[in-house]
Amino acid sequence: MNWKLAEQVAKKALADGSLMPITTEAETISEQGVDYLGHVVTENAGKKLQGLMSKPTENPFLPYEKSMYVCEAGEHHVCLLNKFPVISPHLLICSKAFVPQESPLSWEDWHAWLGGFTHPDVFGFYNSGPLAGASQPHRHLQLVRSDIPLEKVIAGGKLPFKHCLYLVEAMTTDELYEAYLQGMRRLSLIEAGGEVCKPHNILLTERWLLILPRSANNIEGLFANGMNYSGRFLVKRPEQLVWLQQYGLMRFLLECSESSAINN
Repeated sequence: MNWKLAEQVAKKALADGSLMPITTEAETISEQGVDYLGHVVTENAGKKLQGLMSKPTENPFLPYEKSMYVCEAGEHHVCLLNKFPVISPHLLICSKAFVPQESPLSWEDWHAWLGGFTHPDVFGFYNSGPLAGASQPHRHLQLVRSDIPLEKVIAGGKLPFKHCLYLVEAMTTDELYEAYLQGMRRLSLIEAGGEVCKPHNILLTERWLLILPRSANNIEGLFANGMNYSGRFLVKRPEQLVWLQQYGLMRFLLECSESSAINN
């Protein structure tokens, strides 16, 4: 994946008004030696919400907005900009045909996703279903270039909720797809029949793969998706950051997950 091309497309889309970043600069929130990052949304977040409410059945990826197009991502996928990014450029690897977000990932999905890992700071995440933070039912895997505040906690196997962690030795599609299938089985995330998954998030870097089941998509109106599990939060108002710090950031993540940890 050509990140320089993505930056050029994002710059043009921002200039013509079709790209609508939804956050302020990140604020640092410290908890038990970890510096989490918190963003407060801008008015563009309201535009996103209005669009979701006024056109709930519309699929933004089929057809996709031409100004969001970055490049092809193999035979079965296309790379698009996220129209409402927290971090820009924020890339979406979307299936060209409709595939449900709650169905298991295929080898082809992993192959297309891995095409974006061309820099050590690339972070990928996947939200399987609304309870895991997915806002669209069409298959899309996400990519940003970002710091990961919880990296040491994740890689050190110190997460207090149920998960499977795999340290990556060689970033190949075969290796990661096999690890993914193994983790999904261990966490019992694929429903009988194999066509639907229970709610979960996947986090991916060139160093590790993390899979975690989800039990709730929000607490007190503060919603969580895969990006939150990297240690980055998005709130509607500044006072929510104060509430989050008092409530506990790791406590928030734990209560959106399942409490018993599984490690390999």
